[in-house]
Amino acid sequence: MMFLYRAVKVLLFPLIFLIVAWRMYRGKEEREHFHERLGQTEAKRPTGKLIWLHGASVGEVVSLLPVITELRIQRPTLPLLLTTGTTTGREMLSKFTPTLPGTGPLFIQYAPLDTNSATTAFLKHWQPTLSVFTESEFWPELLSKAPRPILVNGRISNRSWPRYQRYSWFFKPLLKRFELMLAQSQTDVERLKALGGKQVYHGGNLKFDSQPLPADETQLEKFKQAITGRPVLVVASTHPGEEEMAAQIHMALKPSVPELLTIVVPRHPHRGTQAANEAMRHTKAVKRRGLGELPALGGNRHTDVYVADTLGELGLWYRLATVAVIGGSLVKHGGHNPLEPLKLGIPTFTGPHMHNFQDMVPTLTEQNLLTVAPNLQALTKSLQNLLANPEELNKQHAHIKANMPKLGGSAKLSAHTLLHLLGPLDK
Repeated sequence: MMFLYRAVKVLLFPLIFLIVAWRMYRGKEEREHFHERLGQTEAKRPTGKLIWLHGASVGEVVSLLPVITELRIQRPTLPLLLTTGTTTGREMLSKFTPTLPGTGPLFIQYAPLDTNSATTAFLKHWQPTLSVFTESEFWPELLSKAPRPILVNGRISNRSWPRYQRYSWFFKPLLKRFELMLAQSQTDVERLKALGGKQVYHGGNLKFDSQPLPADETQLEKFKQAITGRPVLVVASTHPGEEEMAAQIHMALKPSVPELLTIVVPRHPHRGTQAANEAMRHTKAVKRRGLGELPALGGNRHTDVYVADTLGELGLWYRLATVAVIGGSLVKHGGHNPLEPLKLGIPTFTGPHMHNFQDMVPTLTEQNLLTVAPNLQALTKSLQNLLANPEELNKQHAHIKANMPKLGGSAKLSAHTLLHLLGPLDK
């Protein structure tokens, strides 16, 4: 199997080289850290046992953060190596790690490219005691060499499952290498076992243990004063076409909720002008955060739709929200993370296109924590019913705050399992 994989890589090397060069050109590879992609590092490996945890990109890194925290709480001096494959994943790790408890050595770097030379150099230097992978990160070269590989938050999506079945002859030798697998659901347990997993257990979904998004308290107070107690609909992480839909929803709700403010948060802040122009097809009362404007009620500065076209402030907007709608779900993008508003107790709605989050949507809907609307009309009606009924709104807030914490606990289980496998630290 590995012979075939390496042979194909040799044949495709020119294409692989072009892809890497293109990623570097687009800023998806950092020149100053590219030596890490070749398995090289200037950091010195600490003595004793070391756990290496790898998250492919932002989503997987988010899953790992609560596990990393639990590891440092339970073993404050434990050395950890954290790797990712994307610039955004590395940025998240760099922002997160200064807040960690404990005093043990901690290293952040890019994972090596899946070549024989890069993976060999990486593992020769770091020599991890445990190698922890996340979700479905099955790079053949790296996994075939990694010492004592463990899978946490293991998942085989409905869309990927037929492909894994078709090429099971390729994946089975890889998955048999895992010493232990903790899967997100019982379905994932069965699928991983069918692909060769030996010790596979249901560990739950680590994303349910994620912390609420942060917010600047000074900015939060400023906006609370600016909106003067208005009900707020936040439509977050929107894509082209969704800003117009948000404005359309706003104008449909306005007769029954006259003081409503709709905050639209484009997924990509550079689309601020485009987002505002889309919203203005239904209302001219549009203001933009990117222009330094504040929303207002009444007068010539009255704001129906406020475009929050800045980076890293989603936690601020969710803290202002009365209800929230997840962007990327009204168009065929696949949705974004519904846990972000739910962690703050906000009643949350989506459109029909949430296929990127099928690892959590069924659980959230079964627990009456998330409403998935089949179309724009149904979404508008659901929002209207809730916003016009303060008693039901308060009941939903209380239900979410009481039941969201019950979905957690996977991080502690994963950390406890890893530390059990690691054994005592060297004296």
